[in-house]
Amino acid sequence: DVDAVAFKSAQNRNTVEAYDYYLSAFPQGRFKKEAEDAKGVLQEERAWQTAQRLNTPDAYQGYLDIYPYGRYAASARERVKPTIISVPTGPTTTATPNPASGMVTVPGGTFQMGDVMGDKEETDETVHGVTLGAFQIGAYEVTFEEYDAFCTATKREKPADEGWGRGKRPVINVSWEDVVAYCNWRSRQEGLREVYTISGSSVSANWQANGYRLPTEAEWEYAARAGGKKVRFGNGKDIADPKEINFDGSASYKKSYSVAGEYRSKTLPVGSFAPNALGLYDMSGNVWEWCWDWWGSYPASAEPNQTGPSSGVARVLRGGGWHRHSGYCRVSDRNFNNPSYGSLNSGFRVVRQF
Repeated sequence: DVDAVAFKSAQNRNTVEAYDYYLSAFPQGRFKKEAEDAKGVLQEERAWQTAQRLNTPDAYQGYLDIYPYGRYAASARERVKPTIISVPTGPTTTATPNPASGMVTVPGGTFQMGDVMGDKEETDETVHGVTLGAFQIGAYEVTFEEYDAFCTATKREKPADEGWGRGKRPVINVSWEDVVAYCNWRSRQEGLREVYTISGSSVSANWQANGYRLPTEAEWEYAARAGGKKVRFGNGKDIADPKEINFDGSASYKKSYSVAGEYRSKTLPVGSFAPNALGLYDMSGNVWEWCWDWWGSYPASAEPNQTGPSSGVARVLRGGGWHRHSGYCRVSDRNFNNPSYGSLNSGFRVVRQF
């Protein structure tokens, strides 16, 4: 299969030029979307690295001109005009920020995954059936307090908090590779069987192990929708309100399914807002959450226990974040990043086999 061999060669080289060569040779190839996605990741990363190397307002503006909603857009905006960022006033909610390490049991079931609301915001949210077994998922995003304990125990450098504070805020600036290592460490601390076998940047999963791991993309969406219910946001509602979700509520980003309001421009302590029907907090907004899956197209038909492509160049993130408008906080929205990179927008929560 010449098409497959050519794409594999592009993956092995993992450069913009390699994917360009594949796309020019196979303009309608079977791996066209995967090649375009991988090329896009590399191009944006290259643009961001250039902006950081030059480290001038014009350089960061140049990045924003190309990627106004890119993975590093919030950081770029801060460096272009840091004085325009609004001063956070904190959440307006009666929910008590009282994080615990408890896990919420999610019964298994079959659901329709993807753009069930018919928003048609993106082209990669094709509705398809998925059947999942029962699992447990963290009620909260993993906090700095929890992750810092891991860093201390393993003598790792602690991730930056951007000056927003640590403690009960969700940990940020952690890569996918960082968080799978955290999962294994936490499993060992509790006498559980490690899920991941880690060899450098190569990671495989034992799905029968009872230790901590990242949710699959399907598990994440099923839990965010409180067992696959037809809802738009992870708090169980169809309208995004800045009083109920930490996202960019600026009036310029208002949509038919959102309310204009406060843009806090940073994370909030986990549990600052009311949870969804399963008792899960911040499934929309606050930080993007790493998932297990390699980024790729959804399967063409229903399948059990969807775990994503067997290989790739980027890992999936879900949930939107403090820096994104409501469209990115929809539970069907998908994002991705290089597994070696962390950002001030991304964190994670853990899952256990039940």
